[in-house]
Amino acid sequence: MDPYIFDTSAVLNFGQRGHLQPLLTRFGRIYQLLITPDVVGELTDPHHKPFNDAFVPAHFTIQSPKTTAFDLETLTRFAVMFGPGEISVMALAKELHATAVLDERAARAEAVKLGLKITGTIGLLNDARQRSWLTDDACLEKTRLLQSNGFRIPKPGANQTFAEYLTAIE
Repeated sequence: MDPYIFDTSAVLNFGQRGHLQPLLTRFGRIYQLLITPDVVGELTDPHHKPFNDAFVPAHFTIQSPKTTAFDLETLTRFAVMFGPGEISVMALAKELHATAVLDERAARAEAVKLGLKITGTIGLLNDARQRSWLTDDACLEKTRLLQSNGFRIPKPGANQTFAEYLTAIE
């Protein structure tokens, strides 16, 4: 099973923001779903603690990078740009040759520079659509729900298909 390593934003999007747990269950049959202790540490909202305490172990395995994946210059630059979650996700993805599930543009850009495989919440929705787990309309509905619940993405147009939306945000 290919590992997919989720950053905090993607965990929140599949959990309380988007209520996409059924998709995680399906993805968990195909991919090894991982998060790092640093990502767990970023799930700090006390109002969602009971949810996260049940959600995380139900869908993810927690794993730390075993090695230092980056040189000192890269680590120093990352420390200024990112939180520990993004850094640990990229480090573990590099170590395991895994896919990093990152939603933040700057983190995605750096991951690409490092040669990492990446996807994000919207990419996983598209994966679900391609597998016929969700319809085009359901993907748009989930995208609107995510956007209305705090995920910083453009709102889909009224007459856009999900494929058109993907093209527009790339």
